[in-house]
Amino acid sequence: MKELRIIRICLAVLFFLGAAAYLAIGVPVHRALKFVELFQIIPSSITFSLGSIIVWFIITLFIGRFYCSTVCPVGTLQDFFSKGRKLFRRLNRPYSYRPGSKMRFYILGVYIFCVIAGVAAVPFWIEPWSIFRNICGDMHPSAEKMEWIRVGVGVTTGILAGVVSVILLLIVSLLTGRGFCTDICPVGTALGCLSNYTLYHIEFDPDRCINCMRCEDICPSQCIKVVSRHVDNSRCIRCLDCCHVCPNDAIKLQINRNRRMNPLMTPTRSASSAT
Repeated sequence: MKELRIIRICLAVLFFLGAAAYLAIGVPVHRALKFVELFQIIPSSITFSLGSIIVWFIITLFIGRFYCSTVCPVGTLQDFFSKGRKLFRRLNRPYSYRPGSKMRFYILGVYIFCVIAGVAAVPFWIEPWSIFRNICGDMHPSAEKMEWIRVGVGVTTGILAGVVSVILLLIVSLLTGRGFCTDICPVGTALGCLSNYTLYHIEFDPDRCINCMRCEDICPSQCIKVVSRHVDNSRCIRCLDCCHVCPNDAIKLQINRNRRMNPLMTPTRSASSAT
C-alpha cells in the first residue's frame, strides 16, 4: 500500500508540473505535454475523445476517485495549499469527519445544465481544468488569450478569474483540506456517484483498529469516522494517507467488506431488542 501511495504522489507531481508548463507556456515547451490535457476528463469530453472517457470510467469503477488525487492539477494544488495550515495556530489542528453536503449534487446539476445550454460562465469558474487554466494564464496571458476569447471573456476577465480562483482555493484548502473536491467540484461529484460500484474501496478492519484516530486526523476529504468505522467512499479521493499513517494496518484499499471476527463484539438481535 505504501508503494502505491508513493506512485500516486509521483504521478500527481508529474501531471501538475506538466499541466502548469503546458498552460503557462504552451506546447512549444515540449509536444509531449499535450498528453496532460488529453488525460483530463472535461477537455476529453469536449473534444469527444471517447477513449479517454472510457478509460477513466473503468479506472473509477475499479479503484474510485483516483483521478482526483493523481491527475487533477487543482487537487494537487489544494494539497500544497493545505500544508500552510501549520503556519496558523488556529488552523493547525487535525481534520475531523463531517457529513457530505447535498449542495454538491445541486452544483453538479447546474453544471450539467449550463454545459448542455452552452452557458460557459459556470464551467469557467468551477470546472477544475478551467480553473487551473485561468491560474496559469496569469503567468502568461498571451498563451491563454485565444482560449479565453473562445469561451466569451476578455483577457482582463481571464486574469481576474485566475487571481480570484487562487485566493478562494487557498482559503478553502486552509479551512477544509480538499473541501473544493468534496463539496463543489462537479467532476469529483460525478465520479463519486460511482462509489457504490467500485471494485476497490477503503475499508476498516474492526478487529485491528485501536481507535488511535490517526486516519481521521489526516484525511483531507474529512470522510473517515473512526468511532463508527465508516468511510464515505463517494468523497474519498484515494490519497491513501490514511493507510500510510495507520500503525496497525487496520484501514486498507481492498475488495471485500470486513466484519468483526470476534462474536462477543457484535450485538445479538435479542440484545438489541431488549435495549
